[in-house]
Amino acid sequence: MSILDSFSCQCESINSKEHVLEHHVEQILRDYLQPSFKQQTSIHPSIVKKPTLRYATQPELHQDQPWKQQDQLEILFSIVQSISTTDLHNHIGLILPPVLIVLDDYDPEYKKQGVIMVHAIVTKLHPSFVVRFGLDSLFLESLFKCLTYLSDDRGRPLLRSAYPCILELISKMEKDEQRRLALFERVLREGVLTGFLYAGQKIKFLPILMKPIATLYQEIGIVGVQYLKALIPTLCQTLNISGQKPLHLLALQSLVAIMKTCWPRIPFYHGQIMAAIAKSWYEYSEIQDQSMCQQVKEVYKLLELICPDQKADQEALLSFKATVFEPLFI
Repeated sequence: MSILDSFSCQCESINSKEHVLEHHVEQILRDYLQPSFKQQTSIHPSIVKKPTLRYATQPELHQDQPWKQQDQLEILFSIVQSISTTDLHNHIGLILPPVLIVLDDYDPEYKKQGVIMVHAIVTKLHPSFVVRFGLDSLFLESLFKCLTYLSDDRGRPLLRSAYPCILELISKMEKDEQRRLALFERVLREGVLTGFLYAGQKIKFLPILMKPIATLYQEIGIVGVQYLKALIPTLCQTLNISGQKPLHLLALQSLVAIMKTCWPRIPFYHGQIMAAIAKSWYEYSEIQDQSMCQQVKEVYKLLELICPDQKADQEALLSFKATVFEPLFI
């Protein structure tokens, strides 16, 4: 039985879980959760700022973790999800250490729980509060580490949670335009592009890596030109994988965002993009998927706007199969 179910108080109201979370959260945090995280709290480098001696033996952060053996993580998760902004402000000193310990755990399943809790905290706290106490920098470094979990399938749920969290954190907290741009660019470079390099052949990772691209290019603008050589071939190759509609949709949406933002350099990639358009159009015309055909046509119309001379491509495709490709050019 959870402490939230067995907790007893002198209040006149029913001792429900909701009542305990609303009126006795400090007591639960201090008396029940804090002891289970005490050892890690005393040695976590982001919580305890101590000078590091050159030859000193460093304590092991991931040894003796009693919070994994009982229901402490479940309780902490429930508190973070349900706590009010006012109570979060008041008890941040009790909540933050265990959340950081979970976020910085070596196990991707626990890290994911940490990311979800950080996302809830970021959503609830006012940006000025986060910046004043330096929580943005504290969270960011741990979140960037989450983007490196690319070696096996256990990392996918972590990545799926980490990208929305880090994008919202930067968008909400960072008001300095240069630093904001640098952080979004870092997500693209250290997250998406590194992901393509190390997990690009793992088809299950591709949707997670592609999903942030449109948002990132809307944020970084023309600075993204320098990454086209790595991105556009990957997106076009993805469109050549048959039978992957959700993945194709993300690739098409990413291409639209990139082409609108970096249009002066798109003519250099005209051939690759046109070949990917033709492959996708043929695939979705054959199965009469009108919604996907419309998505492909949007990319073609944008390419036609950027690179007006499409006559040779049109003639080649029409000579191959006019009945299929004629609707693309209307």
